[in-house]
Amino acid sequence: MLNDIKVVFLDAEGTFLRFYPSLGEIYKNLFGRYGIIVDPGKTEEALRSAYRKVFQETIKPPLNGEICKEAWKRVFEQVFKHLKSYPQFEILFKEAFDFFSKPECVEVIPGFREFINSLKKRGIKCAIISNWDCRLYSVLEGHGLLHHFDAVFLGCEVGYLKPDLRIFQIALDHFKVTPEETLMIGDSLKDDIEPAKQLQMKYLHISGDFNFKNLLDLQPKLNFL
Repeated sequence: MLNDIKVVFLDAEGTFLRFYPSLGEIYKNLFGRYGIIVDPGKTEEALRSAYRKVFQETIKPPLNGEICKEAWKRVFEQVFKHLKSYPQFEILFKEAFDFFSKPECVEVIPGFREFINSLKKRGIKCAIISNWDCRLYSVLEGHGLLHHFDAVFLGCEVGYLKPDLRIFQIALDHFKVTPEETLMIGDSLKDDIEPAKQLQMKYLHISGDFNFKNLLDLQPKLNFL
């Protein structure tokens, strides 16, 4: 099944990492230290909506780390505009921004370590294509995962966010492989799967309580189109 695959590309959050206990709960806990009450569900929905609006509709490539941090601040200000007059608003943003560089902001999806070790034993290279910024490095390092990856392509470093095909092409060029020699694994149809289809990469869309331990046995779910 994977005999013709030379490189497996993976999205990060929502694919082999997930926010813990959830994105909304993280903000509830962070803000709770200051006596500020937020609704986890509504906060998460608002954050994801504001992210799409700011990052995918407002800022234009090429990006860099400074542009991305400013964009994250705009997301924060949009979602929590009712707290803008709060004396410690800037501190709230800094604490929230910094928290997502810590390994405790996520948990590793069950079976992922076994899965990536299996790929490495087969001689298959592994890389990340993610819209996270450079904070992902310390998260991966904290979970002992960074050394498993042959390369990491972050939108805020290479200049283009998924679903822009250019970030995928940069990754393909780095490994000097054809799209047909790669597999893209991700949880987002728009950001991960549709670009992979356009480039004729093999792809796997995952969702729900996916367990990587079973992946190599799920041949029918691999869409080698």
